[in-house]
Amino acid sequence: MIEISWPLLLAQVVTFLAAMVIVWKLFWGPLTRMMEERTRKISDDLERAENGRREIEALEADYHCRLAEIEEQASKQIKDAVKKGTLAREEILSGARQEAQRILEKAQQDLALERENVIRELRNQVTDLSLAAVERLLGQGLDQKVQGRLLDGFINEVDNLENVQ
Repeated sequence: MIEISWPLLLAQVVTFLAAMVIVWKLFWGPLTRMMEERTRKISDDLERAENGRREIEALEADYHCRLAEIEEQASKQIKDAVKKGTLAREEILSGARQEAQRILEKAQQDLALERENVIRELRNQVTDLSLAAVERLLGQGLDQKVQGRLLDGFINEVDNLENVQ
């Protein structure tokens, strides 16, 4: 049978309890504090990471909002520029049409004046030639009244020919 030595058992229990108190005081307390600090630090790090994630999400949402605003402004500016360009083109075309119309009217006026000058010159030449021809045919000069009547009649006939054309 096994015999138990009570003094030895008591010495071992006291030694064990003393070792437990020493371990508890020297190692377990600092180890527990270190574990609590580590847990708190990890918790703080996780909280900071979550706050950072929220800030990033807020910044990202703000970025997308600003980007949409910038795209909208750019689109509006492009539309405005196209509208201004179209208006400028229309103004230029209108000005060009007006200038062309003015040039055409001036050319028509110049042409009408030139035509009148040519007709006047032709009348003078035809009158001179007609008088010269009549004088040659008759062999003598005509008096002023006869010349005036002949010229008026001839000019009327020429005018009637022009009106017919």
